[in-house]
Amino acid sequence: MLRILAGGLAVILAAIAATAVIIARVPGAMVPDRNASRTWLIEHATLFDPETGTRQAGRSVLVQDGRIARIGPDGMSGTDPDIPRIDAQGRTLMPGLIDMHVHVFDEVDLAAGLARGVTTVRNMGGMPFHLPLARRIDAGRLYGPRLITTGAIINERGGRNANLLHEAVSGGGEARAAVRRQHAAGFRHLKLYSNLSGESFAAIREEAAALGMTMSGHPVEGTEDDPLPFTDTLPAGFDTIEHSESIVWHGLSDNTDPESARALAQTIAAAGATVDPTLVVHENLARIVETRGGHLLRPEMDGYNPVVAGFEQDAFDFWSRYVHEDRTRMQAFYEAFTGMMHEAGVRLTVGSDSGIMASPHGVSTVREIELLVRAGLTPLEAIRSATVHPADVLGLEGKIGCVAVGCFADLVLVDGDPLTSPSILYAPRGVMRDGRWLDRDALDALEEAGRQPSALRTWWRLGRHLLAIR
Repeated sequence: MLRILAGGLAVILAAIAATAVIIARVPGAMVPDRNASRTWLIEHATLFDPETGTRQAGRSVLVQDGRIARIGPDGMSGTDPDIPRIDAQGRTLMPGLIDMHVHVFDEVDLAAGLARGVTTVRNMGGMPFHLPLARRIDAGRLYGPRLITTGAIINERGGRNANLLHEAVSGGGEARAAVRRQHAAGFRHLKLYSNLSGESFAAIREEAAALGMTMSGHPVEGTEDDPLPFTDTLPAGFDTIEHSESIVWHGLSDNTDPESARALAQTIAAAGATVDPTLVVHENLARIVETRGGHLLRPEMDGYNPVVAGFEQDAFDFWSRYVHEDRTRMQAFYEAFTGMMHEAGVRLTVGSDSGIMASPHGVSTVREIELLVRAGLTPLEAIRSATVHPADVLGLEGKIGCVAVGCFADLVLVDGDPLTSPSILYAPRGVMRDGRWLDRDALDALEEAGRQPSALRTWWRLGRHLLAIR
C-alpha cells in the first residue's frame, strides 16, 4: 500500500514539476541576451517628435544605458568611436507607441505588441501574475512592452455585466476591502466597471484617495434599483473613461442625435476628462456581423488566445448569425462622437482592448490610430494620442512617448512619414525597447512568438486569479 501511495505521489509531483516547466517556458525570441548592449548611436535618422510635430532629417541619437543621452546632427563630435551603431538610412525614428487598454493573458501577447512598435501597455484587468511579469520585463529578463496594470476589475455582485473574472462586491464595506486587498497585493491602479452601486462607487473613491491609487474604467451606471447619471462619473477623478461605446450607451442611451451628442462631448470637455475611445474593439464586432463570422478567420487571429476564444465562442456565434445593420451604423456613430469629443477639446488616448473580442495585440493598436484619423483627428493628433497623451496620463511625461534627452530609449524606426500614412506603423523596421535593439529579423521572431499562446499557462493564471478574488 505504501508503495502505491509513494508511486502515486511521485506521479503527482512529476506532473506538477512538468506543469511548472511548461508555465515558465516562453519562446526563445522573448529572452534577451543579457550581455547585449543598451548603449548605441543611431545615425542618419529623420527624427519625428510628436510633441512638437517636427521631423528633422540627418539626426543622430546617442543612447546610453537605456536612455537618450544626446541628440544632434550626423557626425556630432564627442561620441565614442567604439559604440555600436545603427544606420537608420534616413528612415523615421519616433517614440514607441503606448496602448492604454489591453488584456494580457499570456507572455506572448507582449511579444505581439512589441513586434508592432508598442513599447508600453496598460493592462486593464489585473491578475496575480501581472506584477511579477512586469518586474521580469523591467529587469531585462523578458522582451515586452513596459507593463503597467490595474488590479482585478471591480464590479457589483449580480450586476448586468457581471463577469467571472471581476472582483465582485456588494456595498461599501466589501468595496473598501477589495481596494485594500489590491493595494496590499501591490497594485496601484484600479479599474471600475459599469454596474457598481452608488454606495460601492463612493467607497472605492474614498479608499483609493486614502491609499494614493488611481482609477479608470467604464462610466459607472449604478444598479437597476439605484441608477447613476453619466455625469456622476465625470468628477470622480478617473485617469481615463473607457470606451466611446460605453459613453454613448450611458450618456446618450444610444440616441444618435448629433446635437445631443455634441452637448455631451462639451460636458465631458468642460469636466477635463480624458477618454480612451477603443473604437477598434467594436469595429471588430461590426466586421464579424458584416462578414457572417469571416472576420474571425483573418490571419491576425492566428495568435489569439484559444482559452479566451473558448469563453467568447457563444458571443462569436451570436454575432456571426446577427443579420441587422445596426452595428455598422453604430460604429460610424461611435467614430463621429469621438470626433465630436476631440473637437470639443477632450483629450483622447489610444487603447485597443487587445486580447478580447477578436482584437489581436499589436495590430489593433495601429488600427486604433487609423480609426482616430477616420474620426477626424489629424495623423499627428492621433499619434500624440498614442505617445504624448498617455505618457502624461500615466505620470511618465518626459520618460516615455518622447524623443528628447532623458527619455527612455523606447523607439520605433519606420519607412516613410507616419504623418502622411499612419499605416506604415504596422511594419516597423526596428524597435528599441529600454535601449535593447530589435532589428527586422528579431521583430519577425517576436511576431512568430506572438502566435504561440499557451492554453496551459492561461488556465493556470485564470485559476490563480479566481482564487485571489474569492
